[in-house]
Amino acid sequence: PSTSSSTTTLELDGRSTPRGGTTKSLDDHSHLLFIQNNIGELVDLMAEEDSKMSGVGAVTAPAKILTMEAVEALGSVLVGRLENSPSLVPLQDLACLQTMQHMSGYIKTSKTFSARLFSLWIKDNLVQNPFNVSSCIASGTRLSWPFVGEDHKSEQNYKRGKIATNAHLVPKENVKGNKMIIMSQVSKQTIARSSGTLEMSTIKIHRSHHSFLYLLSPLRSVTIEKCRNTTLIVGPVEATVHVSGCENVTIIAPCRNFMISGSTLCTLYLLTPNRPLLLSGNDTVMLAPYHTYYACLEEHMARAGIGPSPNLWDQPLCIGPDHRDDMPVWHILPENEFYQFSIPFEMQGSTKAVPCAIPAYYQKELSKRQKQIDTWQHMVKDAGLTRDQRKEFQTLVETRFHIWLSETGHKRELDSLVVPLQPAGEKK
Repeated sequence: PSTSSSTTTLELDGRSTPRGGTTKSLDDHSHLLFIQNNIGELVDLMAEEDSKMSGVGAVTAPAKILTMEAVEALGSVLVGRLENSPSLVPLQDLACLQTMQHMSGYIKTSKTFSARLFSLWIKDNLVQNPFNVSSCIASGTRLSWPFVGEDHKSEQNYKRGKIATNAHLVPKENVKGNKMIIMSQVSKQTIARSSGTLEMSTIKIHRSHHSFLYLLSPLRSVTIEKCRNTTLIVGPVEATVHVSGCENVTIIAPCRNFMISGSTLCTLYLLTPNRPLLLSGNDTVMLAPYHTYYACLEEHMARAGIGPSPNLWDQPLCIGPDHRDDMPVWHILPENEFYQFSIPFEMQGSTKAVPCAIPAYYQKELSKRQKQIDTWQHMVKDAGLTRDQRKEFQTLVETRFHIWLSETGHKRELDSLVVPLQPAGEKK
């Protein structure tokens, strides 16, 4: 077959926007061009001189070869597939196919590859990842996830956000890093989900405004772009949570890596074994420890490979020219602003408490508040109120509580929690 009978595809980390993006670093095509322009140098760095050609006094430079181990290493960046086949094939397996050996430069006697021919073969057959953002938008299936508290009447009052996935297109053996869910323009809505489709997906959240998103499944990675006034609670993230261009966003996440850039007024409650990465363009980033749980959390943490310790939430690594020690862009959340977050859904599972340690100074503040609540309850109980007085007092407390809810903006959040979280075992 011709060289076009095999298409080698990129497995990118996928920092593209649901609209394709105008920023070069977020453009699928730019990723392709970057690999095309640099694959020769990458191959050259991993190549070795052919020992059979060295030392023979040849005028020309000795030929360079790639060992099988080097090609396997390149397989962490590149993956391939045959024409008309949906399944992905490891790079080294594809290069060793009988029909590919003359193009990939495979040398049977030494089980190595000609570095020059291998590089040309890659360049000639390189295409975009078939499971990238653009293809998910073009060929993906729209998910009709119900919004919590939604009814047919209220649905007419606002424009629904767009949620799409390519889960039906990705072969089961290639789900990791390729199954994607895109959530775009979710506005003034609450979404709560724990499902098979969500599990180990790459999540892209774009332009979410005034919303509450509960994605309570183990995830591969999460990208949050250009969101405002949104609260996002995610299950354990196996790879990275990346936040870009956001304002007034609260993120609650156990994750292996966390990075944020170009964002302001964001509060991050993290459980991460690595230092959070603060890139350029941030302002007023508040850091706090992970402070919530749901019934399946510890099971999901085990699947994602995230342990309860260490937690380096308070040791950010600041990179970029706009970081100054005398004017830091990040702060530790004050004790008096720290409250444990309650996830308002019932699920089946064994987790009954926050699995990671909460620092003593925050725990002291939580205990202090609980003591105040206990004191208040005892005071009311010992007041000796009559039945009518208790009823009047209850009405007064509820009235003041509703006023507080309205003033703080929590009323809309509570109103949106009419419908409970759908069963965790749902497949859609």
